[in-house]
Amino acid sequence: MSSILNEFINKNDALKLKLLSTLLENKQTTFELRDLTNQFKVSDYLIRESLDSLNNDISVLFGFNWIELKRGIIYQTMTLTRYHLYQLSRYFFELSPIKLLLEQRLISGKMPNYNYMESEYGWNTSYFFIQKNTLSTLIDLDSPEAVISAAFVIFNHYDTTPAFDHYIKTASQEVNQFLISQGYINAHGADKKRLLISIFLNELTHNQKICSPIIQQEDQHIHVDDKIPNAISQHLAIPEDNFVLCHLLSALNIFDLLEVSAPIAFTDYAQPILERLSTIIMPKLQEHILSCTPQDAEKISQAAARYCLKFTTNNQWALISQENISTQYFQDIYPSIYYSVETMFPAINSPEEIIPATYLNAFILNIISIIFYYIDITKIDNITIIVNFAGSPFTNHMIEAMLKDHISHASIKFITEWSYEEGDIYLSDTPSDRIATPQVIWKKPPTISDWQALAELIIRLKKK
Repeated sequence: MSSILNEFINKNDALKLKLLSTLLENKQTTFELRDLTNQFKVSDYLIRESLDSLNNDISVLFGFNWIELKRGIIYQTMTLTRYHLYQLSRYFFELSPIKLLLEQRLISGKMPNYNYMESEYGWNTSYFFIQKNTLSTLIDLDSPEAVISAAFVIFNHYDTTPAFDHYIKTASQEVNQFLISQGYINAHGADKKRLLISIFLNELTHNQKICSPIIQQEDQHIHVDDKIPNAISQHLAIPEDNFVLCHLLSALNIFDLLEVSAPIAFTDYAQPILERLSTIIMPKLQEHILSCTPQDAEKISQAAARYCLKFTTNNQWALISQENISTQYFQDIYPSIYYSVETMFPAINSPEEIIPATYLNAFILNIISIIFYYIDITKIDNITIIVNFAGSPFTNHMIEAMLKDHISHASIKFITEWSYEEGDIYLSDTPSDRIATPQVIWKKPPTISDWQALAELIIRLKKK
């Protein structure tokens, strides 16, 4: 979870989530309490209280106790997963006063006053201003763009929807269908797209004075001659021109919600940037390692340039999803692709930085995702494993089926009929002196350490 998203949860609940996340990342089943107090630099009392409270929360939500604490040792009685962590974060967000205040700001288009929060929710004046000041430091509440982006990121992350008026919900569904019919978006992930559309339309409807100067000028990146159907615009009393749709499409684009083939054009500001980036990226794609066809290289370079374009905005909320990304999997399984993409980064940032170095991993992940979309990568960094186990032919078939279920994603081919010159790895339950290739010997069925030995050899060979 991004650190700024943690700020929308009560501090004590945020500590509980950090504790659970720390224990999830560690494979131990027992932990010393003093290690946690040292790591989090808080008192022994606070850690104990937080763990006890977290245990109660887990019992309420999932119906079981998670840990027992005896003589300073924490024993896990049940294994929790990221699913449980996520459900707990949703639970804490629903209880957060910041969430309630943000929702009121969205629904009405302005911050509620303390009299309203006192009469409706029992907040005293001091508590109201503490929460209001906290929210104001997190989001620029006078900027419609910041409010729309922040609200989408926050409510989407916690998988919940503000209680919009019925006419906003109806209008967002109609706009969503219009965008699908015109090929701007597809039906996949409809809830996420409707959420962003609802927030966008709601802000335009409730904050027309502030939004008008923005909506009445061309979007920075995207241009279309199309416009939202007049019936919807008239019902919401928003401008009946193409600028509204351009800004909505731009919002969808910056959160990667537009269809790959959406019929959009780019502005005079964006087009030169896209052309320069495409020119940098395309030669890398045609190197021997990737062996793209000219047609695929053009498609990938254009899609990659469009991804890079999002970093030219000042919308920091759009970049939250680009934080805390690991690329270790690609370094291990597709090292040729990884290092080929990594070399693009300095060229893209020359002579002027477009993507800060802190987003290098996000850049690599997204460009590799685009490459995967357009080309067959099964022949890149591929490994052939000879499968030869004693027993009936059914045994080899069983082992091969297990392998395909677990590691076929890693550009690996399995063969059971072979000559001594074939294959990169010999996998069997019996070693052979006649095989020159590296050997991995398994039990039947394999243990966890057997799988680990095979994985380490695969990674070592791919990196040669």
